[in-house]
Amino acid sequence: MSQPRIKVCGMTSMQQVEELAALGIDYAGFIFYEKSPRFVGNKIAAADLKALTGIQKVGVFVNETIEKILHAVACYGLDAVQLHGDEAPELCMALSAETTVIKAFRVKGDENLTELLIPYEDCADYFLFDTKAQEYGGTGKKFDWSVLERSSINKPYFLSGGIGVDDAVQVKEFISANHVFSLDVNSKFEIMPGVKDMEQVRRFIQGIQ
Repeated sequence: MSQPRIKVCGMTSMQQVEELAALGIDYAGFIFYEKSPRFVGNKIAAADLKALTGIQKVGVFVNETIEKILHAVACYGLDAVQLHGDEAPELCMALSAETTVIKAFRVKGDENLTELLIPYEDCADYFLFDTKAQEYGGTGKKFDWSVLERSSINKPYFLSGGIGVDDAVQVKEFISANHVFSLDVNSKFEIMPGVKDMEQVRRFIQGIQ
């Protein structure tokens, strides 16, 4: 079994991002959606984040214009963008010419995922599956992962939605039978929105090895 990558999303502290890099975490996620309590725009200086190396920096956007997304990519030194809203394939295609694109899908578990994914197969580098909620953003809850096993997914994907430190065994079992590219964790590892419990992150890393 190949070891999946790990993305810790909703980061708002440079010190904690540096700690993630030191732990060997692959991706740090930064939310550029102003309605989110984890909105990074007024919490981390663009120049500081741009200068940071040793971890892939992913900007999370919701129904944003291509101009604002590319401006953030340039200012913050983002390595990839995660589109977490209802973005059209055309927007994904335009962005994919400029940066790495992760297209997120908010899932209940009873959808025909195969049909939903087809329009995005040529314009996204990765997919991400998160739990569907009334609002955009995380729920802290899992969706029925079996929908992924029933679907034809032709891209490497991130598994998100309510994954916590106590789920390590369940996660290991799922990724041993499925081609999960990366795990995506957030709220279950928080002391408060945007502030992570780094000891829990360490325990999770150990638990899935």
